[in-house]
Amino acid sequence: MIKQLLFAVLFILANDTHAQVYLNPGVDTTFVEVSTALHFFDSYLSSFKGKKLPAMSQYWAANELKQRTIPDQIIFAQGDFPMYSQGYKPTILYMRPTENYVHIKAQFSMINNTNIMTVAIANYYVGFNAHRQPYFINPMTWNLLTWRTKTIRNVTFYFPKYHKFKPKNADSLILQINLLEHIWDLKPIPVRYYMADDPDELYKLRGFDYALLMGNKLKPSGISDDKDNQVFCGGMGENYFHEVAHLYLNHLYPKSPLQEGLVAFYAGSMGHSISWHLKRVNEYLQGHPNSDLSDIDNFWYTDPYTNPGSAIQGMICKIVYQKDGLNGLKHLMTYMTYKEIFEKEFNVKHNEINTFLKNLINEQANLK
Repeated sequence: MIKQLLFAVLFILANDTHAQVYLNPGVDTTFVEVSTALHFFDSYLSSFKGKKLPAMSQYWAANELKQRTIPDQIIFAQGDFPMYSQGYKPTILYMRPTENYVHIKAQFSMINNTNIMTVAIANYYVGFNAHRQPYFINPMTWNLLTWRTKTIRNVTFYFPKYHKFKPKNADSLILQINLLEHIWDLKPIPVRYYMADDPDELYKLRGFDYALLMGNKLKPSGISDDKDNQVFCGGMGENYFHEVAHLYLNHLYPKSPLQEGLVAFYAGSMGHSISWHLKRVNEYLQGHPNSDLSDIDNFWYTDPYTNPGSAIQGMICKIVYQKDGLNGLKHLMTYMTYKEIFEKEFNVKHNEINTFLKNLINEQANLK
């Protein structure tokens, strides 16, 4: 009987053009709370249209929305465009009912020829209110129960129990925040700072079993969320200023192509200064003379330790700042395209950008 019901549900989902999910064989939906959670989850995924997000209040409890305007930490696994709108058909691996919720584990994948590319494996928790209406529970709600917290000034640090909190590192972060606020005449903002020694722990905290950027060689890495003023910092303890700087500066010039460069100018990248990164980029260019820098955004990978686009953007900010000071830097950030930046700030036309940047990088990389 259970097998018949299971295959019936599989058949319905597989043939329903509105359904967003597939069930892995073995998922038992005969329990009322499980079938309710399944259709709730399917409805949620179906509500995503392009970059527009659905009304979160229809799916998330009020206490979750008080903490974050976007409580779903899985949405932006692939960047700024919601993962649920990118065409990946999730497969539900299992649905386990407990006393307090139904635990859903879903795999988001795509088929490339005959190969399966897994984008993410994520966990969802569906609870029920007194009227038996379903709602989502943020995985962080459960996962943070075993973490510790410490607040210094406007930053609340969250860290695993094994981590020994280092006040000197935290004080260094606060000093840099203070200076940035002073330079740009900004008011303090409340920052939630989640940190771990291994960046993979931060993905798990957010609800992932797997995401595309997990599992690589350990190195400093982080994510900033300027919608809810939170950062996830791995490998640099209490002093990953780069991600916090994003929270302060991103809102100032949201249309500038140099957002990452402005932050790199003030806070470096992956624990190193712009100069350090430019030396590595220059070494790469010497060995790859055919590299084309005409489109900075497409020149994004040289090795695991350097983001060349970020370094080049930071170099542009640095040069303008040295020439025209803070007012010049502010004016630079008002440009909305690289074309404007190179033509108006450097008198360089598009067909000259590649040679211009290579010469500039070489010059900056060899400064004493």
